[in-house]
Amino acid sequence: MLHSRFNITIFFIPLFFYTQLSYANSVLTTHKKMGNEVQQSQHSDFITSLPYATTTEILQQINNTRSALSRRKAALSKTEKERAFTTKDSVISIILPGGLLYAAIIKLRHTEVKSQLHNVTKQLNELNQDLIEFRSLSINNTLLATLH
Repeated sequence: MLHSRFNITIFFIPLFFYTQLSYANSVLTTHKKMGNEVQQSQHSDFITSLPYATTTEILQQINNTRSALSRRKAALSKTEKERAFTTKDSVISIILPGGLLYAAIIKLRHTEVKSQLHNVTKQLNELNQDLIEFRSLSINNTLLATLH
């Protein structure tokens, strides 16, 4: 009795592995490069196409974004200086009825521009840090590619 169960088990183990291998072969296909897209997975339910970008294209996009952020920062700095609460605003808030409301609106606008300037400065600093890291990684990848 034990001998026949052992034979059946021996028969089913390779059969199980054969069916798994057969299924795996039917699911996998060859990797093909599709123009500017790289396919990450070939299974029909899990295909993800990523755009292919070169290092120079990425650096160009980063530099364009840095330029736009720098222009935005300069404009916000100018606006922040213009919207600062001046002595003229103090005189207007004292003389006119509703002057406290006027002063509050001026202060609120100045605070809003200052907050936007802070956010843009923070984004620009993060982008500069990311650019430094990206350049060091691209240099390391270039060195590794030349060594191989």
